[in-house]
Amino acid sequence: MKTLVKNGTIITSTNEFKADILIENEKISMIGNDLSVGCDKVIDAEGKYVLPGGVDNHSHFEALNTDGVTTNAGYDTTWVALKGGTTTIVDFCTNEPGMNLMDSVDYRLNVRSKGKLAPDMAMHACCTDYTEETLDEIPKLVEFGIPTMKLFLAYKPTPLYMDDYKLLKCLKKAGECGMTMMVHAENPDVLDVERNAMAEKGCLAPKYHYMTRPPYGEAEAVSRAIRFADATDCPLCVVHVSCIEAAQVIQEARAKGSLVIGETCPHYLVLDKHKMDDPDFDQACRWVCSPALRDKEDQEYLWKCLNHDWISIVGSDNSSIPLYQKHWGEEDFRAIPNGCPGAGDRLNALWTYGVEKGKITKQKLVDIYATLPAKLNGIFPQKGAIDIGSDGDLVIFDPEYKGTITVESNPTGIEYNVFEGMEQIGRADTVLLRGEVVVENGEYLDKPVFGRFVPGKPYGLAYELKK
Repeated sequence: MKTLVKNGTIITSTNEFKADILIENEKISMIGNDLSVGCDKVIDAEGKYVLPGGVDNHSHFEALNTDGVTTNAGYDTTWVALKGGTTTIVDFCTNEPGMNLMDSVDYRLNVRSKGKLAPDMAMHACCTDYTEETLDEIPKLVEFGIPTMKLFLAYKPTPLYMDDYKLLKCLKKAGECGMTMMVHAENPDVLDVERNAMAEKGCLAPKYHYMTRPPYGEAEAVSRAIRFADATDCPLCVVHVSCIEAAQVIQEARAKGSLVIGETCPHYLVLDKHKMDDPDFDQACRWVCSPALRDKEDQEYLWKCLNHDWISIVGSDNSSIPLYQKHWGEEDFRAIPNGCPGAGDRLNALWTYGVEKGKITKQKLVDIYATLPAKLNGIFPQKGAIDIGSDGDLVIFDPEYKGTITVESNPTGIEYNVFEGMEQIGRADTVLLRGEVVVENGEYLDKPVFGRFVPGKPYGLAYELKK
């Protein structure tokens, strides 16, 4: 199968140029001007940008939630990522009940996602049931192609919570075999004090979610995780950074030589906490995520951080929690499952509110949405690049499109979209996954799904910070 993409303007993380791209046997085989070759399909990209397929560093599909029971939307909804220009998700594999991490990986690949996966998928391990066996599994995960693992420093006293003892042990072992450790950084005791005090006053509406997850609790946990990572010589990725205080900790640590990568998410860049002020629970509960949404000042600072590479990656943190589950917390905000859908709107948000507003360049967009996530997870240049030998994952982006985000036009796999009613400029008009057209005229083509597992190599992006 040969596919030729002609007349487009290619955008990479470092460059912009007009050229044609030939994809042959799933790989990019030629890049050049006025290519004239026999092929099975020709796509005219005149007037459009050609981007590498997006790599979403942070997704939760069919995942156990923070209470260990509830589940997000399943892998049969992963097509929403393709529609939004993401050709590779990096999904979190938590411990299945009664299983260790390696068995959980096998179950997720061969049972949970089998026959359902639309985009390609790399994977993070996510330790939610620490035992001494966990340490022995870390090198096995790396050898299998999972060079990253996430630990939750919040959610005490659930099985997700990792205390300092477990954190230190995991960091030390990970650093020995080229794994990058990831952390959800919020101080659990700060959360308990704040949340319980508010509940004791009878303050139980969704808005008290953001009032009881203060920035200082996030910043403290980020600082502690970085210090521990420094001490154990293990590179670190701090996921879903939401506020000025936490971002400044990362900025200062990088200036001192710490091997730390920061990630933020579209909802922290374009939404603010007052979404939860709505007196209608059915509306307000949709924006309950953790860390909580912050203020407009935090948004502006996060954009600045992306420009300076103090924060390097934008992942969706896709957690498509249906409304019936959100309503479990109708009487008490502490019982609302945390998470927002977003896998399909990451590129939309970055282009509309970043590129179009002059906050980031087109090259920076490619860097934070495709190239650096691929490097972090050890799948570059197979993914996240437009280069000879890279997978034929392309987004033909129409910058002239204008619309309004709705759950009908921008589906999430559940019944709401947290960006509902917001302006959208530009869209993924055509998306190719390994040379196969999977989105055309902005619509997902309901073909037999053929997403694959993409094994990653160790010693990813954070290790490159070593001097």
